[in-house]
This record gives sequence, C-alpha cells and structure tokens, in this order.
Amino acid sequence: MSGVLQYFVSVLLRGFGRLQLPSAIKRVSPDKAVGRPDETQRYVLFLLPIWVLAGVADYLWHRRTHIETTSGTEESITHALMITEMAPAVLAALFLEINAGVLALIIGSYVAHEATVAWDIYFTASRRPIPPGEQHTHSYLQAIPFCLASFVVFTHWDQVLSLLGKGSQQARFDINLKQPALPPRYLIPSLLGSGLLAAGSHAEELWRCLKAQRAGLTGRDTPECTRELFGHSAKSV
Repeated sequence: MSGVLQYFVSVLLRGFGRLQLPSAIKRVSPDKAVGRPDETQRYVLFLLPIWVLAGVADYLWHRRTHIETTSGTEESITHALMITEMAPAVLAALFLEINAGVLALIIGSYVAHEATVAWDIYFTASRRPIPPGEQHTHSYLQAIPFCLASFVVFTHWDQVLSLLGKGSQQARFDINLKQPALPPRYLIPSLLGSGLLAAGSHAEELWRCLKAQRAGLTGRDTPECTRELFGHSAKSV
C-alpha cells in the first residue's frame, strides 16, 4: 500500500508542475487556447489527492477499530454512499461548463453528503469507538466538499443569484462540456488514481463487513461503554 501511495503522490506532484495560474489581465484566458485546466479544474485537481488520502487514512482507522465486528455493514455502506454523492459534483466541476444547473447539482451533492455524514456519526457513535485521530481525519473529509462547493459558488456568483431569481443574468441549465477538454495527462494521475484508491479501499472494507455479518460477528467487539454513553435510548450522560 505504501509503495502505491508513494507512486501516486510522485506522479501527481509532477503533474502539478504543469499547472499555471490564470491570467487576470487578458480578457481571453490563454488556458483556453492551449488546453490547460481552468481555475475550477485546477482547484479540483489540487483537492482530489488530499481528499482521497484523508479517505485512506479514515479507512485505516476503521480497520484499527474493527468496523467489521462493531458497526458493520451499515456504516460501511454510508461511506460508499458519501463517495457516490460527491462524485457527480467532482465530475461536473471537471468536465462541464459551470452554470445555474451545474451549481444546483454541486450544492445538492454537498447537502446530501453532509446529511449522510450526520447519520453516519449518529449511527456509529454507540457501536464503534471513534478515536481522536479519526475525528481529526473527519475534519478534512467534511471540509474538502465544502471547499469545492464554496469555490464554485464564489467564482460563479452571477449564476448563483440567477438561481434565486436575482441578478442581471438568466439562469442557464443547459449541459455543455468544457472546451477544450481536459488533457489526459491531468486526468490519469489525479482522477483515475484517486478513483482507484477510493474504490479499492472501500470495496475491501465492505467485503470484510459482509463476511463478518454472514458469520454473525457484527457487534461482537462493540465496547459496552459506547452503548452506555452514546446509545440512542440513553436519557443523559
């Protein structure tokens, strides 16, 4: 695992060397002429490896606290659901022109993700220990989706206002691919590598949980103190 992470990070850092800041002077960005990522794409490509590495760290915390014999399959499914909820937002920011419709998709994905996070913690607290290190890891996993959503809102404020029926622009909901398309040299190390790491770690976790569930081991290692402190039937602490 460490060798794969080192290779992924090294390739990604080489890719960062190709990124250039947008021109604030020229009316027509040179990025469009030479096929470089725009500012939204660059920001997403910057966030992705941080996000995925935080997800891998979270996966290791789940292994350490024996998710398969504590909270089990239901918690693991919520982790996969959170990835599924944010995937459309990431792909839209990378490949689609940002307008009111795409903004609504990204904001909706973020809201759904946060609702699932709330349920995940509510469900897990009484079934599996959540040590301080894992809680700190969660800070990144929750902050990065907010960073993505807030960035596209801030940089496309006119279309945000149009969603509310205000501003000078008309709300646009058409689906248009960004032109020129993002070159493969940016996609392969970041998007593909991130997807493989995220999917692989969560698939292994879910497999372990399903295996333990079939063996009747779910909940076996839940500490009694977590049931008493965080059980949903508890009236007070």
